[in-house]
Amino acid sequence: MAKLKFLGKNLQKKKLTKIGEHSIVSNISRNILNGPMRGWICGHFYPKKSVFHRKDIEICLKVLETNTKEEEHFHLCSFEFLIVLDGEVEYCIGGKKTKMKPGMFYFLEPGSTEFISKVIKKTTILAVRLPSIPNNKIFINRLDKKK
Repeated sequence: MAKLKFLGKNLQKKKLTKIGEHSIVSNISRNILNGPMRGWICGHFYPKKSVFHRKDIEICLKVLETNTKEEEHFHLCSFEFLIVLDGEVEYCIGGKKTKMKPGMFYFLEPGSTEFISKVIKKTTILAVRLPSIPNNKIFINRLDKKK
C-alpha cells in the first residue's frame, strides 16, 4: 500500500468529502491512492455525477515504486505539470533523460513526449494536466506499429 510520509496518520481508509456551493473539501485516502482511480483525484474519467468529474483539469497524487516503468507517450492537447514531492526518479522528456529529486518539476506542452525510465528511490509525485480530455494520451510505440 502506498504510504505518504507527509500525511502520516492522517491517511484515511476512504475519502471524506464536504461539498459547498462553490467548493469541495476532501482528503487523500487509501482508496484514492490504491483503488480504481490509482491516485487520480479528479478528471473526465470519474463518473459524470461525481463531484470529481472534471473536463477542465486532472490532478494526480501517485507513489511510484522502484519497479515502475512507463511507455513513451505524449498528450495531444493537454498541458502537464509534474512535481516530485519525495524520492528520486528519472524521466525521459523529449528524448533526454533527467533525474528529478524533491522540489524539481516540469511543464510540458501538448505533443511533448515523456515517460518514466527509472524510479531510483520510491517517489511521490503530484501531476496536473489540463484540460481533461478522453483519448488524449498517445503511445509512441503504438503509432510506430500503425505505419
